[in-house]
Parts: sequence; C-alpha cells; structure tokens
Amino acid sequence: MAKTLLTRISKLEQYNIANKTVLWEDPTESRWVNVYGQLEPNDKAIFIAVDKLLIGTVGQVNNRQSILCNNIEEVICSNDQFLQLHEIYPELISRVKANFQPFIHPQTINITQLIADANSKQFVSYYIVSGIAKYDQFSFSLKINDRIILLNTTNKFINVKLHSATGLIDFIPTLNIGISVEGLTLDEVLEKNKSIKRKSAKSNNVNRIQNIKTTLAESGIYKFNTFFSYYDALYNKRVYGEGSHTGSLINRIKLKANESVFKISMSGKDISLDSFNHFVENNLLVVHSETPAKGTSYQTQGDTFAKQMKIGDYFYLCRGNNNLEVIGKISSETAKCEHDDFGVKGWLQRSYEIIEEAIREDSYQDVKKWWTPNDNSTCIVIPKHEINEANTHLFVPFFNTLFEYEENVSTNTNSTLPMDKSLNQILYGPPGTGKTYNTINKALEIIDEEEEKNLNWIDRENVKSLFDKRLDEGRIVFTTFHQSMSYEDFIEGIKPIEPEKEGDPVIYRVELGILRNLCIEAAFAIAQLRESKTTEEVLDFSILYDNFAEGIDEKILNGQKVELETKTGGTVLVESISQQGNFIIKHHDGTRTYTVSKARLTKLQYAIKNLDDISNINNQFREIIGGSNSSAYWSVLNAIRNVKPTKIIDKEKRNFTFEEKKEVVLSLSKSDYKNKNGKPFVLIIDEINRGNVSQIFGELITLIECDKRLGRNEALEVTLPYSKDKFGVPSNLSIVGTMNTADRSVEALDTALRRRFSFVEILPNYELEELNYMIAGHKASSILKTMNSRIEKLLDKDHAIGHSYFIKNEEESPTEKLIYSFYHNIIPLLKEYFFGDFGKIGLVLGNGFVRKTEWNKDTDSFADFDYESASEFEEREIYEIIDFRNTPKTLINIRSKGEVEVTFEKAIKLLMKDNIE
Repeated sequence: MAKTLLTRISKLEQYNIANKTVLWEDPTESRWVNVYGQLEPNDKAIFIAVDKLLIGTVGQVNNRQSILCNNIEEVICSNDQFLQLHEIYPELISRVKANFQPFIHPQTINITQLIADANSKQFVSYYIVSGIAKYDQFSFSLKINDRIILLNTTNKFINVKLHSATGLIDFIPTLNIGISVEGLTLDEVLEKNKSIKRKSAKSNNVNRIQNIKTTLAESGIYKFNTFFSYYDALYNKRVYGEGSHTGSLINRIKLKANESVFKISMSGKDISLDSFNHFVENNLLVVHSETPAKGTSYQTQGDTFAKQMKIGDYFYLCRGNNNLEVIGKISSETAKCEHDDFGVKGWLQRSYEIIEEAIREDSYQDVKKWWTPNDNSTCIVIPKHEINEANTHLFVPFFNTLFEYEENVSTNTNSTLPMDKSLNQILYGPPGTGKTYNTINKALEIIDEEEEKNLNWIDRENVKSLFDKRLDEGRIVFTTFHQSMSYEDFIEGIKPIEPEKEGDPVIYRVELGILRNLCIEAAFAIAQLRESKTTEEVLDFSILYDNFAEGIDEKILNGQKVELETKTGGTVLVESISQQGNFIIKHHDGTRTYTVSKARLTKLQYAIKNLDDISNINNQFREIIGGSNSSAYWSVLNAIRNVKPTKIIDKEKRNFTFEEKKEVVLSLSKSDYKNKNGKPFVLIIDEINRGNVSQIFGELITLIECDKRLGRNEALEVTLPYSKDKFGVPSNLSIVGTMNTADRSVEALDTALRRRFSFVEILPNYELEELNYMIAGHKASSILKTMNSRIEKLLDKDHAIGHSYFIKNEEESPTEKLIYSFYHNIIPLLKEYFFGDFGKIGLVLGNGFVRKTEWNKDTDSFADFDYESASEFEEREIYEIIDFRNTPKTLINIRSKGEVEVTFEKAIKLLMKDNIE
C-alpha cells in the first residue's frame, strides 16, 4: 500500500513548474530515520503551501539528502479547506498547523479522490445537533461525510458520526476516531473549559461553548466555522483528557545512552509574545549565552545550551509556568540568533523538529525540581535517574509521552559510596578511612535535590559548601554520641528553663531532643505536600490562638481584669499568660489555677466542630485531651472562636514557626502519611557506638525500622513518657551513623542496633590518586598496605591504619607529611592498639623506628629494696620510639650491618625491608 508524506513547503523554488517536479532537500538526520526513510518510489507526497497543494509521486529517494517527486499536480486549496477534505481524515492529522513537521499519514490515502474532492469543492462541514429528530429534519441539506455530533436524551454528547445517503454511519473502527467530550453534557464541557488557563483569548473555548449552547437552544443545530474550532471544542485533550477513547496511545521514546532530555524555558520576562510566536512558528529555541548557572554548578545554562546539548537530544519547551508547548528533538548546532537584534544582544538559537505537542494548557502544579516548569531555570538537563519521575509528573500527563532509556543504560547517580535502600545505615571501619568524610556525600545523595544532582562530586570544597547549606536549612543534622548522651538529649526530657528576669522562679518543661525535633521537621514536610483541610485549620487556629493570647497578655499587663464565659453561663478569670504561651485560668472563688495549653486546645479545635453540641463537657473533653480542667479549656476555646481576628490570616504563609509545625504534626493520623514521600531529611550520628544506644534510643529503637515508619503498612506510634504525645518516625528521615571498629567491633555491637541498621564497610583505599606520591622509593599506598598487612596479622583488620593519615596537601613534601602523621597519628594509634607493647610496634614499623635501649646496671639500677623478682626485671628488654622530628639523623644497630646512620627516609626503607648502606 502506498504511503503518503505530508509536509509544509515554504521555499517554492523547490517546485519546478515546467517539469512538474519538487526536489525536496532536507539533510536532518532524525527526519530521515523517522520519516523519509520509510518512503519508496511510487509513494505519494502532499506539499502544503499557503493557498495550494502540490501533490505528486515519489520518484527517487537520495538517502540522507533529497527526495524527487514527479507528476506534481497543483490544487488550489487553503489550509482550512484542506482540513475539510474527508479523504485526508483530518481528525487524524490535527498536527497540521503553521509549524508542523513532516510526517507519514497514518492511513492509506486515495489521492485521486482527494484531488477530485478539492477541485470540486467537496468540503465537509462539522455540526452539533440537539438530537436525532432534529438531524432527520435537516439531513436533506447535508453533504456526504459531513461530521455530525448528536446530543442524547440526557443532553450528553454521542461520538461523532458521518452523514451518508442512508443516514448516520460510524467511522471505520480501525480509525479509532472519537471525540474527547463523549458522555459529557454541554454544561460539564463549559466548566472544564472555564477551569483551564488558555494561552490567549483566540484559543478560548468558553465563549464558543456558550455560543453553542445558545444556538442549540434556539435552532437545535450548530455549525463550526473551521476544522480547528471543531477540533479544539470537542477533541482537545489538554482540556478533557482522553475521554472515553484511547486512540492516542502513549508515545514511547527510546533513549540511547548518549541521548539526554532537557528543559527549555523561553520566559515572558525576556521574550515578548510576538517574538515567542515567531520562534515557535519557525521551530527555533533561543537562550541567552550568559544565562547564569543554577546553584553551585560551574557550568552556566548558556553553556549547557551551546555546548552540552547536542543534535539528537530531546527537550520540552515551556514559557515559564504559563503553559507547556512541545516535546522536540534538536536538529542543528548553536548559532547566533537571527531574529531582530536578539543576536547582537547575545542570544543563541537552535532548530528543532516537533515530536509531540502538549495535550493540556493548564499550568504545572506538581513537585518542584530544577527541570520542572515551576522552577526558575532556563536550560537544564533532566538527570537519567530522574527520567521516570519526569514521566510520571510531566511527560505523560502533559504530552502523553514516555521516555525510556535502553535497558543497559544505568540511571544511578555518581557517588563515592553505593546508595543503600535502607533508611538506617552505619559506615564502619578503622580510624582514618573517611567514615565521617563519606557521611557528607551520603547525606547529600539522600537529600537528592537539583543542586545535589548537578554537583561536581570531585570538588570537595563545592561538596562541603552544599553540605553546610543543608545544615543551615535544617535538612541535615549532625551529632556525635558520647557516654553522657541520654534519652532526654535525643528524644525528649524535662529540663529547667532560665527565668526571663531575676527573681522569677525556675520552671521546668518538656524539651524536645535532637531526633524528635528532626522528626517533626520531616513529618511537616510530608504534611506540606498536599496541605489538607486539617493542616490549614491547624495553622489558622495557631495564628488565632497567638493573636488572642497576645491581646489578653497586653490587657493583663495594663492592669485589666480578663474574664471568659463558661459553659454554664458564669465566668472564669485569666490570671496570666505563661512563658510558654499557655493560659493560666482560675475560678472567682478558688485558689487553684488551671493551665490551658495550645497543643491540647488545638486538638479540641480540630475534634469539635460546634461547642453547643457538647452535652457532658468533662467526659467529652477528657476523651480527646484527658486532664481535669475541661471547663477552662471550653472557656478559652469558646472565646477564641467568638473573637473577631485583628490580623488577616495569610493563607499563603510559608515561614512556619517550629511550634506551628509541631501542632500540624500532632494533628496528623497514621493514615495521613500513606503514599506520601516528603523531601528527605538526614540525621548523621558520628561515633554511634560510643554512646549507650539502647538507653539513648529507648522505645524508638523499634520505630526506626523501615517497615515501622509512618506511612508504611506496619507503621507504629508510641506515647512518649514525658509529653504524652503520640510519636512515630516518618519515612523521609534517614539515619547515617559512623562506627570506629578499633573502638568496638561490629560483632560486639548491641544486637538490637545491628538488626535495624545496614552496614557499609569503609576500608583503607590503596587506589586513591592522593597516595601515588613517592617517598624512599615507594608509593605511599604501598607503605600503608604493608603496615596494615602486619597489623592484621598481629591483631585484625579492624585495627588497620586509614588512608587519610597519608593524604598530604599540595604545600607539603612527602617527608613532612609522613613525619607529622607518624608521630601525631600513627604511632599513638599503634601504642593504643598494642597496649604499649613496643616489640609488636617494632614488628610493624621496623628497627628504623623502634630500637632497644641499654640498661646500665650501675647507673640505671633499681633502688635498694627486697623484692624477689627484681632480677627478672633487670633482664627485661626496653624499647623506645626513634623521633626524627628534632633529630634528622640517628644511629641504630642492624643485626647484619652493625651500627648504621639512618634518616626518616631510610627508616621507611627499613620498614619496607629494603637494603640500606
């Protein structure tokens, strides 16, 4: 069956009128792969000009260069009329707009019939009819193949049908043509269009749908002026989705390892609407050459566009977050922009071909990344490991398109250590192997924001700078366990609060610890994902409470008496507002005071919609908050609800106080965490095995398990002993610990801790480039490896020497570095490892560093004392460490050579068992 190529022709010089040929020249590689390569001689081609069609037969295909079409027939036909030719099946080629790309028609076209219909002006029309009776009344005036959309008896749209000599008939089923509004009423169609933000008034369907309603009510028949108005009103997937028809299957794009997908934004801040339309109509992307870098990246976005993006890469185009346009494929190198004075001002351009147009016109409102439309970025590559996330949130819903990398393409991010799926990890190993150093990388990998994805991991200064930034933001918290660390420091405890002024009594209150504070921040991040009505109510009430308490406190300070109504019609006195912001309430004839706390009052606010419905205040309040001061709580809550706010509550408030976050979190139930993944938080616990883990974690040793986290199927909460709050650990909090195996081996670690953490061993790395420097004829890495093999033989690998002690800075010489490390780090470690046994230290370092000292019985003898074993000690050998810091040379005795003068370098040679003179 012959195929038909459709393409727009703007350069009519390609058309030879005399010979009736079109020499179509297009060197674009991707079009030859995806379109032109399918053509063979005798296939058909339709070249669409401004006011005519050039229709001919493919004669010769010159691969990757040109196509020669013969027997060109010139047909006078405008673009609108072309889309009213039944034989072209316009519903299948809605892409034919001013900027469409060449494509092969999905159906076999009867070219002879098409030309005959065009020449005889047999253009179909498009109608909506109020019912079958109305259709029967005016069917005599219709043309064959006119499109008819009926409303049924419940005023819902029925799928499009064709008018024929015998009445209405369906399209051929294999065409799978269907309107997107099938099953909807006109009112529902109108509401959907009202809810969509359109690019311009010209494309606004609201007036058109209202006009359709009016016309149908008056005459029962509505005729569309153009195909595009018909298609936009009834098929627009941007507005209606896929409707009941799924003829448009997801477009799957296979990506090779060297292909990337970019975001390109041509914002209205920099590019006028007229210029933007010019670029879109001519398939041009423009980015300013000096567009700055994002975050801490060293590569500017201008360089990303000019140098990193290459021909064959994909992109999606948006105009800020106002609307998304197309997915395209880059088809040219970077050039100076030719439009107006853009090039003079530093703008660059690239050509592209359209792969898919957006199916929606509403703005993007999902997760925010550097590559999403709602981020203030211009040219950003989408990391390979995030392409699935981009599919879910962006490409499928807005373009009906799915990008897939070939199966052998890794989508993992680069990292110093392999990523572990466990939420709880311990990096363990000997001292100096970089455990704490690697927690920085590990924490940033877990945070996984755009700055992390674009981070140059080799640039340590850059990495540390970003880590410090995350510490300041509260996304990462660093702490060190020690023997004095307690449950009260880590979870919560009762602690004294310093009085505000001298003479005030010391008060005690529950203070939150390191882990609980971070859990609240992490849980609030989950609550923020889709701010529920509950969350909004809690935040609104928090502001109301604070405003009310502030006003009451001011009245009391001014000497005013403040009374609040009770449930029974009487009043209670507000004695004061405490330092914690609680109401201190007292009855008129009593001496006892009652505390009304913000946290408990928030629970009542959320649980009780109408205070008038309360019949038994004590029982009903105690079921919610416990305690015995129900009347006081009723009075304060009633007063807050009845007061007129003096400050406007800002619904868009985002700088929440920690107390507000805590109140939101306390209002959440376990079900509120289901299927929600908030932004990650990381707790780094250095030297985790130096603390009493069972005592520090307490009951939370269970809650940190992955399947016991909030949001998981086996989620658990406990009631904390001091605050009595319900508490669980959210699933977006990761714990990364470090453990020095020279202090305590993994096997000796608390069993409960071992079971809940995964362990990543960090061993000395002898392959580091920083250890390639030479000293005494040996690489530093070889010296380290030799020492560690001896230590492992004498002790075990847990007591190895870490590579960090051998890494020098650029200013240091190898000798300077190792002298410092040997005497400040390595030798002290060996003394600790071997409990001062210099003989074993000598087996590791050799006689260039350890030597025997002579015992002179005359001058160095013991004091006179009757001790029967004294003679044994006199025979005992004594060793000393040779110190090259102050004495660059010294004499030692070597068994085979006698007395030899050595330097530090010669001592290293002896360590490596080299012969020395």
